[in-house]
Amino acid sequence: MQTDWNFITDTIRRRKCVLIIGPQVYTDAEGTPLEEALCRALDARNAKHPYIQSFYENDGFFLFRENKFRSRVISQMRDFYNGPFPQAEAIFEKIAQIPFQVIVSFVPDRLPSKVLTAHRVAHQTTYYHYGQAAKPLEKPVSELPVFFNLLGWVEEDESLVLTHNDLFDYLEAVFTGGRMNTELKAELLQANNYIFLGIPFGKWYMQLLLRVLGIHADGANFDRISPAPDALDPTTRSMYEQQFKIQFVEENIQAFVQELHERCADKGMLRQSPSATPDDATPPTPKLVNTPDEIMNLIAYGDTRNALDSLRVLLSPARSPHPPFRELEMQAVLMMSRFENLERKAQAGVLYTQEDNVERAKITYDLAALINRVREAAMQPA
Repeated sequence: MQTDWNFITDTIRRRKCVLIIGPQVYTDAEGTPLEEALCRALDARNAKHPYIQSFYENDGFFLFRENKFRSRVISQMRDFYNGPFPQAEAIFEKIAQIPFQVIVSFVPDRLPSKVLTAHRVAHQTTYYHYGQAAKPLEKPVSELPVFFNLLGWVEEDESLVLTHNDLFDYLEAVFTGGRMNTELKAELLQANNYIFLGIPFGKWYMQLLLRVLGIHADGANFDRISPAPDALDPTTRSMYEQQFKIQFVEENIQAFVQELHERCADKGMLRQSPSATPDDATPPTPKLVNTPDEIMNLIAYGDTRNALDSLRVLLSPARSPHPPFRELEMQAVLMMSRFENLERKAQAGVLYTQEDNVERAKITYDLAALINRVREAAMQPA
């Protein structure tokens, strides 16, 4: 069926389009699917594997020799997901510029979020933990887009769905416990359009997961669009078309994302990275200020980096030879180190929204307190 690009871009513009990402987006240049690459990295087919008793090819689940070995396998998985995925990253580079409001991933890594962060796209991240209550979102979805891992996060061992028992516990928690964040669930239900990229529709449990997202609703006022998946048998494809009303378009994933990116560009919809400057342009000069009151204003407007830079300059011996400032200068340097370390962790994708916001709040509080001490020191006699 021909793709209705005007409809798709209109739903994105109106914040009524949800993007759902699956493992097939991660297929490499040689055509190796993510699941197969992970299986090879873990040596999961090895009959003498010390930790894995069985790997079930049809659904991608494991059976561990002992439950205690689960954490050891997950440690290896973390190394795998921290590796390079250049084909997927190239796709996510374009997706980062398309103003999706909600991105749901069936993959437990954070590569899409890392790319969003690299493009300086403010967003919040969260994941579903079937054994815990829903994690609160820091801001309404309408104010800050959400990246949501539906099947857990590789940095949180017990959130991952790796075995058949995990899947059954997950489904029981979803259908009986209602543990998904209510605001996020409302966003999913109010969408007029769902775009599926790389979803393994051939998996037997995929129908159940789509029901978790409310995409099975008969007579629902939304569309479901997916690039034609590879190796999907006609019977299964027909079932998804009839039961879930999914429209399979003929573009592959790369071609679909490229065309969507170009259509959004033509309509002036692409996000502009605040860090992007022309190749021949001079990078912007930091907004340094001169007084404690001006620095406090930077904090009030959320400009922590420039507040820290300004404070260090203010406390430097050349600007402030007053002896009481030497200790305060050292504290400012250490605080800048804390901030830079936090930025590196956020860039590497090892923090989730709640942790990130708590640490930033601590730095902001400590910075404001330090500025008050600078005021007090300035009144001391030389």
